Amino acid sequence: MSRQKRLTMLLHPFRRELYQVLCENPGTYLLNLVDLLESPLGTLTWHLRILEREGLVNSMKFAGKRIYYPKMLRSTQAEKAYLTMRSDTAKRVFSYVVNNPGCYQEQMAEALGVHHDTIRWHVSRMRKVGLVRIRREGRKKKHYLDELGEDLLEGSLNTITEAYVLFLMEKLEDGCLNPEIRESTREQVLIRIDCPEKGRDCFIRINLKDWQLDFLSDEEDTEESPAESDD
Repeated sequence: MSRQKRLTMLLHPFRRELYQVLCENPGTYLLNLVDLLESPLGTLTWHLRILEREGLVNSMKFAGKRIYYPKMLRSTQAEKAYLTMRSDTAKRVFSYVVNNPGCYQEQMAEALGVHHDTIRWHVSRMRKVGLVRIRREGRKKKHYLDELGEDLLEGSLNTITEAYVLFLMEKLEDGCLNPEIRESTREQVLIRIDCPEKGRDCFIRINLKDWQLDFLSDEEDTEESPAESDD
């Protein structure tokens, strides 16, 4: 790509907004992006292709739908974890495992007031992405957090890494945008870039404070669900 074309990669106001929206809402479906940006589908897909071609955005199919997320911001497994945890029922199941390590499927179903098949379906998805693991003891299967589940609980998936900031700065420098970091924390980064066509600076602000998922405590779960049996 020529220098002039690289120069406009994130100078284009819509592409810059699209990229920021993806950073703050990674793992978003195409039609959700249409709503968030109030953009025609054709315009959106055109700019997504440009961002994918230039290595700033990745996409993948998950549960039969294509999602988009910024490259290097989080791992592919982390994106799958967040997608798996989007529904309220999934969060309740995960919270129950957090608060009751070693629990059985029957316990979860009774305590949460959810059908066994629904519990089994959510647990299967969580196992597949590494959120939950199962250990068989006799005829019972006990449920525990897996490695990715521990990372999610600790909040380590909700931070901006130095590797991502370095990656983005290199991309911006390659685009001749003379980037400068104005602010950088674990949850937020603010980068200034040159906008020669406008005669003033532009800014890319990535705020990840809303990434943290809220999980129920044992008391909150008990208030909304039938009491767990002693069996």
